[in-house]
Amino acid sequence: MSKVVTKEEVVNNSNQPQNIKNPQTVEEFRNNLKKYFVCIGDNNDELYVQNCDKHSINVNELNSLTDLYRRSNTKHFNPMISPKVNPKKDFKEFMNETNQIFSLNGYFDDENNYEIIEDKNTFLMDYEPKWVGLDNQIYREFFMKTLGKFSGYVYSNKN
Repeated sequence: MSKVVTKEEVVNNSNQPQNIKNPQTVEEFRNNLKKYFVCIGDNNDELYVQNCDKHSINVNELNSLTDLYRRSNTKHFNPMISPKVNPKKDFKEFMNETNQIFSLNGYFDDENNYEIIEDKNTFLMDYEPKWVGLDNQIYREFFMKTLGKFSGYVYSNKN
């Protein structure tokens, strides 16, 4: 079973898988968008999106993922982005191993479960890119690890 990573470890960037640095500033958030999600344009500074008013949004216009909801082209659709992640371990297999039904808590704590493909062209050509809604329960933990408080999600303290 994978090790549980605490909120403090994520915020302090200690024991982060894949050398992910949890952003502390808007600039670091924007850099992580470019690093961990499909971006297009001359300098890869346009976040590739779906269900927004445009198909790409300049990362410099974003202060958090909440800004994508404001740019959503309809209140019935969830904005979607494409994480540059290649799952190695099947999600269902992980849920069975960890006795989870509707969540993947801890999946992104173990770098043996997935790999990050930083090169956009390699990711798009050699892997299976997926659109992921901002409210996706499976990728929520990945959003929290890569985008921190700018993801719109927070870690709760378990008692």
